[in-house]
Amino acid sequence: MKMRKLVTSVLCACSFVAVQPSAYAEANTVKQGIVAENSNDVELLKASFKQGDFAHVVDVLDDVKNKSPEQHNMLISALMNIDLDDAEEAAEQFILKYSDDYRAYHTHASVMGAQASSSIFSALGYAKKAKKSLERAVEIAPENVEVYQALMQFHLMAPSIAGGDMGEAMNLTQKIAALDKTEGQFALARVYLEEEQETKAKAIFASLIDDEQTQIRARVELGSFYLSDEQYDSSFEILSPLTDIELTEVTKAENDAWDTYQKRKSSLMYGKYRLGQVAVESGEYTELGIKALKDYLQNYETTAIDTESLPTPSWAQLRLAELLLNAGQIDEAQRVVNTMTEEKDERFAKVLKKIKKALKKRAAA
Repeated sequence: MKMRKLVTSVLCACSFVAVQPSAYAEANTVKQGIVAENSNDVELLKASFKQGDFAHVVDVLDDVKNKSPEQHNMLISALMNIDLDDAEEAAEQFILKYSDDYRAYHTHASVMGAQASSSIFSALGYAKKAKKSLERAVEIAPENVEVYQALMQFHLMAPSIAGGDMGEAMNLTQKIAALDKTEGQFALARVYLEEEQETKAKAIFASLIDDEQTQIRARVELGSFYLSDEQYDSSFEILSPLTDIELTEVTKAENDAWDTYQKRKSSLMYGKYRLGQVAVESGEYTELGIKALKDYLQNYETTAIDTESLPTPSWAQLRLAELLLNAGQIDEAQRVVNTMTEEKDERFAKVLKKIKKALKKRAAA
């Protein structure tokens, strides 16, 4: 179980990778046909990612010589949704080409994390490789907060036999705080949660929630922890205020404000997706869960922010169909299923099969 959590952690900590594999992040899929003359341009290929056309991305980038770090990331991310062994080979090539770029090692760690989850007998070996890459990233970029965050997450989630160390995780929170006080608070709170010092963690999160700039992220992180711990009432209590938050839209032209807006918008959308998960897993809060997932899908369709690290519309529709079934809205649930794009994921297929079976049974009744 902890190894599975490690995979999610490594993937999230290395979230600059263009798209994380849907099998582990329930993450992502633009309208077909967005191909331009300069189709190797990363921004244009992100459109194909959003649509889930990973094969097209691979076909285009395979032929590009002297790939940029961004193009390597894009190619590997696409391959992670198609074939992890090919992704591993591409990640090794990324390191060979950019041995002094910490992003290459972050990407490699993401692939190793995914391999650890899919290869039960080789999980420890892949976890150790992930750790080695994350440690190399710290050596290369010691002034970068992200590298410490990723390594800290590894130590929090990896079993000791794979190199995880809670004491080292705590030490890393101090290095993070020295570079960024706010990130240090988030890091310390996460360590406290994993050490089952919930009172200390809640005190930190309370102060972060009181700050308008950090309240969305703080609610999402704490609410997600409660969800993973099956504390559904606590998760709902923390996440539900997100449904009332409206962000003033910012355009990409507003360079100074765009990055902050994009992060807050992404967190807000993810929080709504999490609310849907709470409703599904708890069997309660169904109506609010339906509303949250519909809001999520509408925002996903219309937002200008990068959605690569967010769950795909297919996953949101799958969760929505579950809730509609629970609410007895059979026709609506069937409509959602009919418009859904299936994903190459055993977990996704299993849930979808269950929903289709329930719909068929209800129709025959």
